[in-house]
Amino acid sequence: MSFVLIPQYFGSLVFNRGNSRYYPFDHTTTDLLLQSVQMPFEAVLASVDESEQEAAFHFFNHFYEMGMFTPDRYFAGEVLDVQPADDHLTGPLAVHLEVIAACNLTCTHCFAGELPRREDCLTLREIDGLFADMMGMGSFRLGLTGGEPLMRKDLFDIIDMALGHGLHPCLTTNALLITDDIAREFGKRDMVWLNVSLEGATAATNDRVRGKGTFDRVIEKLKILAEHTRFTLAFTIMSTNVDEVVQCAELARDVGAATAVFRPLYPVGTARQFLDELMPTFEQYNTALNLLAELELDMNTIDPFSPHIREDTRGITHTNHGCGAGNSVCSVSVSGDVNPCSFLGADFVADNIRQRPLSEIWQHSQRFQHIRTLPGGTVDSFSGGCRARSLILNGDANAPDPWLEAKQHLQERQPNVTFYDPLMVLDVNSTG
Repeated sequence: MSFVLIPQYFGSLVFNRGNSRYYPFDHTTTDLLLQSVQMPFEAVLASVDESEQEAAFHFFNHFYEMGMFTPDRYFAGEVLDVQPADDHLTGPLAVHLEVIAACNLTCTHCFAGELPRREDCLTLREIDGLFADMMGMGSFRLGLTGGEPLMRKDLFDIIDMALGHGLHPCLTTNALLITDDIAREFGKRDMVWLNVSLEGATAATNDRVRGKGTFDRVIEKLKILAEHTRFTLAFTIMSTNVDEVVQCAELARDVGAATAVFRPLYPVGTARQFLDELMPTFEQYNTALNLLAELELDMNTIDPFSPHIREDTRGITHTNHGCGAGNSVCSVSVSGDVNPCSFLGADFVADNIRQRPLSEIWQHSQRFQHIRTLPGGTVDSFSGGCRARSLILNGDANAPDPWLEAKQHLQERQPNVTFYDPLMVLDVNSTG
């Protein structure tokens, strides 16, 4: 079925298997959707109070156009049999799984820190249990990270297990291990994103961060990928490349990428040693996003660690002052440690999936409960943005995110400036 309705404390989320997106609904609209499982929406409308029928009709009509209903007007999906939590999501919207703690590069900005780390890696059986647990709580988005994931020999077994459980995997690679056979294997599988990382539009800029010769080698590997599968070119915006983001988008188009992804540098992992060299200011970052927006390409801006206050038009899935960490995302390390966010570090590990299922950790762990109930909401505490940025740059995960203050100062100086949330995703082929 194309859609999955996941009960939530505020109503429900509906996951669209076609585009890997979640749509939030309140209790009123959730009731309409639940009724349309059993009867066509014309019959549902007949039972709606007359004063609310027009709004209900427009609701049904809008989502019928989106394909959420069958031709005979029933809900085109299934309802997940799960008990919603009282005050947070039933399960994370995305889980980031570290499949290996080793890499064939030593990038100066790597969020994973010093590699390799010698840990007892999760087995395929343990990973399969994790994926089944994720499916059971409606956590369909899966990010496969490292290190370099392609260094794990059973990577495609992991991807196949994820797909078999109905999950929607994304993977980030430096592409240096890509071969014709590997590219063909990716082409056989329906990945949400296959991200290839570069950190500049030129060898000089990229290799300063990722190592000498990597730019030219990756460009060659992209030619192989382009023959067999869809891929994305992913850039981390730093002070070293902030002036060439337009050229980065053009490069993505020229090498055949479907999209170009731009995200900010987070001051974690190895990057902490090089912040003076790599960390952009908020103004630099926002200027770069405005330059990208001016390209008039199709654009999406999605990031649970936004440095900005949520817009009124955005669906709200948590009501505390937190970021995505522990509210909409979490991470699982190569050895099974669960963290509200992979950027927060070992001090924030909540538990291990070898001791408790992820669903229990998400629901009941004191670490998760604590991060959701940190006070926030004042000028002296966290009120949105990125907790990892607050932790590293302001000394406490519940301190204000310094980029919010920088945003306010920039707005005072330039009241007409436009602000965008990272991550920015550009469809570099949208203009034909």
